[in-house]
Amino acid sequence: MTTCGVSARFSILQKLAALSASLSRVIPSEPEEEVLVDEFPADTENSDVQEERKRQQQEEEKHKSLFVGLKFFLNREVPREALAFVIRSFGGQVSWDSSICIGATYDSSDTSITHHIVDRPNVGPQIINRYYVQPQWIFDSVNARLLLPVEDYFPGALLPPHLSPFVQEKEGDYVPPEKQRLLALQRGERIDDDDEDDDEEEDEEDEDDEEEEEAEKEKDEDKSKKVKGKKQKTSGQKKLNVKVTAGTVKVVNKAQVAEQEKNEEKRLAIMMMKKKEKYLYNKIMFGKKRKVREANKLALKRKAHDEASKSERKGKKSKKQ
Repeated sequence: MTTCGVSARFSILQKLAALSASLSRVIPSEPEEEVLVDEFPADTENSDVQEERKRQQQEEEKHKSLFVGLKFFLNREVPREALAFVIRSFGGQVSWDSSICIGATYDSSDTSITHHIVDRPNVGPQIINRYYVQPQWIFDSVNARLLLPVEDYFPGALLPPHLSPFVQEKEGDYVPPEKQRLLALQRGERIDDDDEDDDEEEDEEDEDDEEEEEAEKEKDEDKSKKVKGKKQKTSGQKKLNVKVTAGTVKVVNKAQVAEQEKNEEKRLAIMMMKKKEKYLYNKIMFGKKRKVREANKLALKRKAHDEASKSERKGKKSKKQ
């Protein structure tokens, strides 16, 4: 091997070894004094913009320190370069087996490791006080800007669908259940882990209780017929007003009258539009209706998929029994 080839190989090895080194080791000789910026009174609009900018900056700083305090170990079957780059970019420590590549700073026996990244269905002897998760947990946590629950990413578990961080649903768009769960986590709401088990138990209980419900319905129908007359009288007195004009009696529903007036105002406003404005309005309304139809189609598809998966799980349970 020539001298140029040896030097090139050495430089490549140095770059690989730098993957596990800290990004900056520059220590200031003297502590710098914090510079206080003078804040002058500004208009309300400028102050709102400044507050929004500060909030975004705080969110970015929090996102950059997502993996701070966490220590990762990469198994030999996972994509080492990509994971090492992402983990270190967000403040985490990472290492791997020294027999695979140089640059490892600690081995798998280190007791301070918090997350062990594996990509195989079964893991051999596991060490306590650490999580064994699949690589998708890293990327999904970065996209979600928070540490997702590790239970969905255990070795051999069926991974949740990937949600793109660049898609922002608007009003009328279809929001899948996984995105709703993620939004709830981002808002800080607590989600029970036993929701799926509860749903399965509820389905089984519903099948058992169908006969009892039918019998109760027949009894309730008889009671409801007797009570209906009284309720109709009281509700009619609350919702309807009697108006007497010119010797005639008219029953007026306030809510219905208000809705009719609102619809009439809207119809008149559309009639007063110019031809170009009316064309744009009809185009906008057509786009909204089409978006609603597409969202309903996706919701029906998801419902059919969930029902098929539930029936499949029930079939597997019955076979086992």
